[in-house]
Amino acid sequence: MKFYWDHAVMFFSIEYWPDPQRGIKEAYRVLKLGGKACLIGPVYPTFWLSRFFADVWMLFPKEEEYIEWFEKAGFKDVQLKRIGPKWYRGVRRHGLIMGCSVTGVKPASGDSPLQLGPKAEDVSKPINPLTFLLRFILGTMAATYYVLVPIYMWLKDQIVPEGQPI
Repeated sequence: MKFYWDHAVMFFSIEYWPDPQRGIKEAYRVLKLGGKACLIGPVYPTFWLSRFFADVWMLFPKEEEYIEWFEKAGFKDVQLKRIGPKWYRGVRRHGLIMGCSVTGVKPASGDSPLQLGPKAEDVSKPINPLTFLLRFILGTMAATYYVLVPIYMWLKDQIVPEGQPI
């Protein structure tokens, strides 16, 4: 017996997926005809230091990539909406990563029309300990950065008058 769903929600997990297109294709597969998928995830930053840490740490897709992935998977009525905390004020010159919500509707029964080859993953090579250590240190620095920047922006919001960009 097969089960299909009215909605598929993917919430701030895409940055950990090794192959995002496969995950979106799978969401298409499990939906009923007319079902809606919603993916909420981070957006690629604009500030150089934020971009550096984003590239080192994990996947931060561009808004255009989210839309492209949904359309390639077969979704129709694809829409993207930017999301962020109340204090964000919509300015991205500081490179703070805000998120977006992408939705799409499954227009036809069956699997996604997207054809992907077999999943290729090479786990036979041993990990270089020095490379691992460097990535661990940079990842820890990135995680710290992405905790401190929102705190800084929240504090700045408390000081800068309403209506002014922060």
